[in-house]
Amino acid sequence: MNKRWLALLLGCLALALVAAGCGGGGDDNGGGGGGSGDNSTPAPSASGGGGSVTMKDIKFNPSTVNVKVGDTVTWTNDDSVGHDVTGDGFKSGSAGDIQGGGTYKHKFAKAGTFKYRCTVHPGMEGEVVVK
Repeated sequence: MNKRWLALLLGCLALALVAAGCGGGGDDNGGGGGGSGDNSTPAPSASGGGGSVTMKDIKFNPSTVNVKVGDTVTWTNDDSVGHDVTGDGFKSGSAGDIQGGGTYKHKFAKAGTFKYRCTVHPGMEGEVVVK
């Protein structure tokens, strides 16, 4: 009977570690805070425009966000696992570093299409189109 309890305890511990995600502390460019609700509409930034993306159900929503040069995009983790935002020229921090309720912000200074992904979750990808 003791071996059975030990196996059950180890199984629960392993499940708890998986559920905790892959992250540590916050992000290195943006600051905590949370977000909920419909984040598909642009979020205001210091320059008066921007966009917002939620991370939920292992997806970026919307997967494509359109902003103007100089705008800031804010990613908010509304999921129960850690995520990150990694693109060419911008990175939120370590893999899975944005925990539930955390955010990451990046200001786009030039026009172009910037693809990004979560390095923890294959297929979790998005893009920012800057005009």
